[in-house]
Amino acid sequence: MRILENNHYVNIRIFGKNKLRILCYAFVFIFIMISCRKSELSWNTELLTPLLKSSLSFKDIVQDSILAIDSNQTLKIVFDKKLYHLSVDSLFTFRDTGLTKSYSLDSLSLYNANISYPITLGAICLQAGLLGFLIISQNGQEIAIPSIPSFSAPVVPISADSIFSTMTLATGQMDISFTNGLPIDITNVVFELRNRSTNELIVQGNFPLIASNTTETKSYNLDGKTLEGKLNAQLISFGSPGSNGIPVLVDTSNAIIANIKVYNLHPSIATARWPQQNIINKTQNFYLKTIGVELKESRIKSGKLRLNLKSTLQDSVRFAYKLPSATKNGVPFEVYKTLEPAPPGGLSIYSHEFDFSGYHLDLSGPNNDTFNTASNTFIAAIDSTGQLKTLSLSDNFFAEIALLDIKPEYARGYLNQTTFNYGPAKVALEEFNSLNGMIQFDQIQMDITVENNIGAAAVFNIDQLTSINTKQNNVIDLTSAIIKNPLYINRAKDNNKYPPIIPAIERFKINSQNSNINAFINNLPDQIEYAIRLQTNPNGNEFGHNDFIYDGKLLNIDFHLEAPLNLSIKGLQLSDTIDINLNQVDLSQVEKGTLNLIAKNGFPIDARIIMSLLDENGINKYVLLDGNQIIKAAPINSNGIVDQKIQSIIRIPVDQKVIEQLTTYKHIKIDAIFDTKPTSSNVKLYSNYDIDFILTGDFIYRIK
Repeated sequence: MRILENNHYVNIRIFGKNKLRILCYAFVFIFIMISCRKSELSWNTELLTPLLKSSLSFKDIVQDSILAIDSNQTLKIVFDKKLYHLSVDSLFTFRDTGLTKSYSLDSLSLYNANISYPITLGAICLQAGLLGFLIISQNGQEIAIPSIPSFSAPVVPISADSIFSTMTLATGQMDISFTNGLPIDITNVVFELRNRSTNELIVQGNFPLIASNTTETKSYNLDGKTLEGKLNAQLISFGSPGSNGIPVLVDTSNAIIANIKVYNLHPSIATARWPQQNIINKTQNFYLKTIGVELKESRIKSGKLRLNLKSTLQDSVRFAYKLPSATKNGVPFEVYKTLEPAPPGGLSIYSHEFDFSGYHLDLSGPNNDTFNTASNTFIAAIDSTGQLKTLSLSDNFFAEIALLDIKPEYARGYLNQTTFNYGPAKVALEEFNSLNGMIQFDQIQMDITVENNIGAAAVFNIDQLTSINTKQNNVIDLTSAIIKNPLYINRAKDNNKYPPIIPAIERFKINSQNSNINAFINNLPDQIEYAIRLQTNPNGNEFGHNDFIYDGKLLNIDFHLEAPLNLSIKGLQLSDTIDINLNQVDLSQVEKGTLNLIAKNGFPIDARIIMSLLDENGINKYVLLDGNQIIKAAPINSNGIVDQKIQSIIRIPVDQKVIEQLTTYKHIKIDAIFDTKPTSSNVKLYSNYDIDFILTGDFIYRIK
């Protein structure tokens, strides 16, 4: 039977192996199913999983833009700040410089006129009674003409209304000539000229003797006279001694020729047909009175010239405005325009703004011997229209020439001895805002640089330079030899009046040997308050109106700071906030465990660690590490440099309360707080210094 049994067992193992495996599986399945009816199957296991990684360095609290690395990889803070920029407007401004003038008409000119009228012997004899008839009866005969007593000739109407209808003369001349074409002399010739409508006497005169076949002329001043276009002329009286017994040929057509010539007529007012003429021709200087400097020339970058004209003339007026001292590409600035006739009692107006950019403005005057002076010419002219127009010397042109919003590209002259006070003013220093705790820099250097691009020397004074920490309400004044003492700044050099210019650069170095710069910066200011004074041309006009400026290249005052990270530290805090990675962990199944903070410190300084859970708003909700936990400093080699990080592990027990907090808040903040020991000792920070963190969870995990 044992053999059989044995033979049977063998058969099972050999031949029934698969069947036995199936049977076992079935048995186990039935057992599990039966057991499940009583309680669930579960067991505990350990689970180690990384929850976060982080790295902290000095770059986390200082802007990359102000961090620099020395050739030896030492970190330092480097930044520049602009304290002051002298603008062109600070030196001078054209403002809206203008010239307003009222131009009365220089003169009005009328055509010259020449009017002749004959008085025949026949007409004279008709006024001479019986003797006259006797002479007429001998027409064509030679007789001895007896003396003729005084008598008058009839009124002769004279018309000049083809030239004017009326004129009141400021100045004028009249020549009256008598040509005696009679065979006898005439004597005691009295004549007069009157306005026809008013009978107002214009001219009256006499000739004692006008010999036969001769001409006598007299000139008369018409200043202030009013003449009408229709006049009356008359010989009031005249006589003759006759032919003195000598027979002469009687020809009744022989005549006394009266000639009236009016010339140099410059009316104060007239209604006339005007000849073409310039009624205004003025050349005068245009003074820039309010610019505050003495300029010889300037190139205009931008701006306008405004020309406003108003005319009371009831005639079309052609005007020309010329500013020969303003040229563009060698062409002077000129404006030509025709104004329409003004309505009676009204104005004809022209207004326009011209682009003045690109013009070169010569301000040395017409003789190149002055400054701020430009010569300009204004011309107004009328044309001959053949129509009667009323013009008057009381008519006016009003001209406004104004420079608007003028920005110079270049200017040369004397910039005067001017003092500019700037401040007290404040400039923000955001560069230190992220630094916390007490930090004491060493070996700080600050340069104050004055870059003078102006062709004028200057004296520069720093009256105040104050470090302000508004968080600590702490104020420290910089003490140094450069404070409140005048600093001379040379003038720039002009390269043949065109850029590039050669600026004068003055640097004033401030360090711990000549100032309290360490205390000034170790205050960790978020503001710098300063007050400065600047005086141009302290020695006066020593270059004879050859100071110069170029737009955009003026005077700048800046400071440059270098603070090597060779410092003592108390309470310097580096921070990072990270999301916890719980993708691999079901915290509901965690019974307990440990959080392991693995830190690899590359700083030669111990660090206290604070680790907190935050809500979505960044508010601290639960503290995991309270700052009493220390991460050891990395050792330094013989050169004082860390060449190998040191690892520290901080373990945080995890219970259900911690699990609950981890479940609720998914953000964690790590703060590393550094203190140099002893406190006053300095450490150098290098660009490769950082501290790495890995947080792992070592959990007891229940499997169901």
